[in-house]
Amino acid sequence: MRIDASVITPYPTFAYSVLDRYIDGDIIIDKSSALIGTSSGIYAVMGDETNDDFAPMLMHEFKRREMLNQRFTLFSSSERWDRRINELLGAKLQRMPRYSFTFNEHRFMQSQRAGIPDGFRLNRTNKESLEVNREFDAAYIRKYWGSVERFADKGFGFFVTEHDVFAGECVSIFSSEQYAEIDIVTNPLFRGKGVAQCVAEAFILECLERQITPRWDCGLHNTASIRLAQKLHFAAPETYSLYVRK
Repeated sequence: MRIDASVITPYPTFAYSVLDRYIDGDIIIDKSSALIGTSSGIYAVMGDETNDDFAPMLMHEFKRREMLNQRFTLFSSSERWDRRINELLGAKLQRMPRYSFTFNEHRFMQSQRAGIPDGFRLNRTNKESLEVNREFDAAYIRKYWGSVERFADKGFGFFVTEHDVFAGECVSIFSSEQYAEIDIVTNPLFRGKGVAQCVAEAFILECLERQITPRWDCGLHNTASIRLAQKLHFAAPETYSLYVRK
């Protein structure tokens, strides 16, 4: 199976990150099926779910991570794969349905920006800020990117402060030549003040400047994330399945 990141149906951003060598990972291929995984233990399965020669490879990778008590998170690419995963690993994995949104660039560019709330300051994430960030610190970056230096080269993020207090922040948890996926958090003390929309708008504009597409995924019941996505003109959510170790 030859994987061409430019033509395949959109899969999770981290799969493209591995294919484009933005981050370290593994690509396991057998005939018409493939498993793409990050070094942090996040995987995407794709291709022919009926490939019986591929099933042992998937099982082996899961058992290897399980024996080491390491993370194993698996993204399914279709309902057919959902059924196959349940057959192979249903006793070991728990399904978590999620939304993947599509960004409407035209509507975003035509819309009114929320901008920076009065009294706040918008900052770009850098090596120095990662040492003091509340959520997206250097340990977080090393977990998903492998190193701060790699993130500084290929990733990006923004944070908002009020009198040097972190009010909200976002980063590209994964990036590739085509996409950047947002991870975003707001300090509970500053919710309802437009902080999340401010950093998210900055993230989107940075994506457009880099000529890549912003990606927004969240859990089915994360109403706050869904509302914010809609404000930013992410629409037409498609449901997919994520599996985590029980």
